[in-house]
Amino acid sequence: MANKEPKGAYNREPIFDGENYDYWKECMTVHILSVDMDVWDAVVNGRFQPQVVADGVAQEKRKADWSDDDKKKVQYDLKAQNILISSLGVNEYHFVSHCKTTKDMWDALETLHEGTNDVKNPKLIPLCSNISFLALKMVKPSPPCK
Repeated sequence: MANKEPKGAYNREPIFDGENYDYWKECMTVHILSVDMDVWDAVVNGRFQPQVVADGVAQEKRKADWSDDDKKKVQYDLKAQNILISSLGVNEYHFVSHCKTTKDMWDALETLHEGTNDVKNPKLIPLCSNISFLALKMVKPSPPCK
């Protein structure tokens, strides 16, 4: 009998199939931190965008002007996306496939699995239907309890 706990080898991300989110989240946090703390920063703070300041105004740098350090920092988000996407089962990936950054993916998973009951209830609809994550976002959660 196979163990369904989302554990992996020290160099492999824990797999998430939609169950035991809190446990998976903790394992994934530690896994990404163990890969590279700067990669974890991309999950928490979002993608790094190289900028240049001209006349006191920050503007995005042209890719041709990126330094080696800029390229390294931009790759942190791509590394985090690779880890996160590799850890998700098909049904869970369905909910984050529209996201552009790892932070957006992480936040979408948190909203789905930690959100209000109104946000979580649509997950009960069979995932094989044509319900998109965008449809889930249209559900208006009730105000938080005070």
